[in-house]
Amino acid sequence: MKRLRFLGVALLVFAVLVSGCIGNGTTQTVTQQVKTTETVTETIAPTHYPLTVKDFADREVKIEKKPQRIVSLAPSVTETLYFLGALDSVVGVTKFDDYPPGVQGGREIIGGFSDPNIEVIASLQPDLIIGTSMHLKYLDQLEAIAPVIILDPKNMEEVYRAVQLLGDVLDEKGKAEGVVEFMKAEVEGVKFRVANATRPKVFFISWWNPIYTPGKNTFQGDLIELAGGENIFSDLNGWAQVSMEDVLARNPDVIILSAHSGITPEEVCKSELANTNAVKNGRIYVVSDDNAISRPGPRLVDALKELSYFIHPEAYGYSFQPVSCPVEG
Repeated sequence: MKRLRFLGVALLVFAVLVSGCIGNGTTQTVTQQVKTTETVTETIAPTHYPLTVKDFADREVKIEKKPQRIVSLAPSVTETLYFLGALDSVVGVTKFDDYPPGVQGGREIIGGFSDPNIEVIASLQPDLIIGTSMHLKYLDQLEAIAPVIILDPKNMEEVYRAVQLLGDVLDEKGKAEGVVEFMKAEVEGVKFRVANATRPKVFFISWWNPIYTPGKNTFQGDLIELAGGENIFSDLNGWAQVSMEDVLARNPDVIILSAHSGITPEEVCKSELANTNAVKNGRIYVVSDDNAISRPGPRLVDALKELSYFIHPEAYGYSFQPVSCPVEG
């Protein structure tokens, strides 16, 4: 009887031990499976590509992978790519690209801004082409080579959008946000300086004969307003041709000349503009860098600051020497 009792206890102990071993083994296996699952989860990271974006021509463009060979069809595009740190991926630029200095070195010249050489572009085997609305007429030919992004910003807000769009396309959102935040800070700095100043009437001469000037929906017109001026032709759309009679009727307080406008301050003094408040008070200025003010890219903030110096020198503690027009003898 004692033997049977002992044998029963022994069998019970043995069963418990076996049960424990099986339980422990199962637990270890589950733990290993959990660890394996966690490892797999950690190694699967979301990818940025393929990516579909909408460009300024309202086109949906699919980018399969991070662009490594980019052709830029406009100097403003090249400059924006530079600020995004993407110049190493640019293989082709126009003959007019000059910023940053030396940008043409080691890159193929694909022609002019309005007349790109399609064969040269194709020979570069790009995986992305970036142009402007000027290049829509070449779109079918370009799309046969690579995906095409069209940029066409008309004011500062749209310039921000263009920077962010390229940041998305290049998987450089952080850099794009940094560029935009810097630009916005510069703009806010100018707006703060001129916030309480009166707004003089400003006439910007893009070209003299015939007279062309920026109206609304132009980044130059936008800069005049941001710099604390009143663009006298803000009621016109785009870059508009205007008559001398229109200019005289609006009597600008400040005249700003594009560096390549085809007229000098001295010639303005001798023109029919001599009777305007701007000429009478010697408030005629010439921009120092036509490219900075005519290319819709990050350098527009430099142009904005210069325009604000011209329009509101008192906001910076400056006193520009008025232009002294020659007196007829």
